[in-house]
This record gives sequence, structure tokens and C-alpha cells, in this order.
Amino acid sequence: MSLLTWDYDGDLYCVLTTETGAGEDRTTHVELSEARMVATGAPAAPASPAPGPAAVTVVVYAPEEEKPAEVVFDGAQTVPFAVLERFVATVAARGYGIGWPRSS
Repeated sequence: MSLLTWDYDGDLYCVLTTETGAGEDRTTHVELSEARMVATGAPAAPASPAPGPAAVTVVVYAPEEEKPAEVVFDGAQTVPFAVLERFVATVAARGYGIGWPRSS
């Protein structure tokens, strides 16, 4: 699992990547959402970002699977186009071994 966060126009966004399974059963979920700062509970520890409801989810299956990648948009969530562009570039750059073009 990994979490990438960035600020855009004063709002915090994140890409959460989760991989489950192995081999032919491997599935990767990549979600774009707004991030929310969550207190850690300890006074000495700063708050940390956590994802909110996913606006866009990309589901990528293992290369051995014959299923194509899926993209799901939540109609109730909106994000700026520049944030969506960055998300698409992030997903494409990772490639996931399925022959997606990598950005330079």
C-alpha cells in the first residue's frame, strides 16, 4: 500500500495504491481522492493525511489475467482537471506490467 499526496490550489489530494493477491490473482486498486488531515493522538506527532471518498478508481488485474483494467468514476465526487491529469500521469508512469505507456 502506498499513499502519494500533493497540494493543488490550497486543497490536498492523494493517490492510494493497494495491491492484493499474487500471480494470476493479483489486483491493484489505484484511487484518487481529496485527502483529509487526521490527528495522530500523540501531542508530539503531527497530523497526517488520509484519503477521503474515492473520486476515481482504477482496477488493474495481473498481466496473466485476460481482464482489461477498469476505471470507475464516482459521480458525487469532483476534482479539478489538473488533479485528474496528474492522477492519470501517475497511473501511466507506474505501468503495472500491462503494457501501458509510461510517461517521461
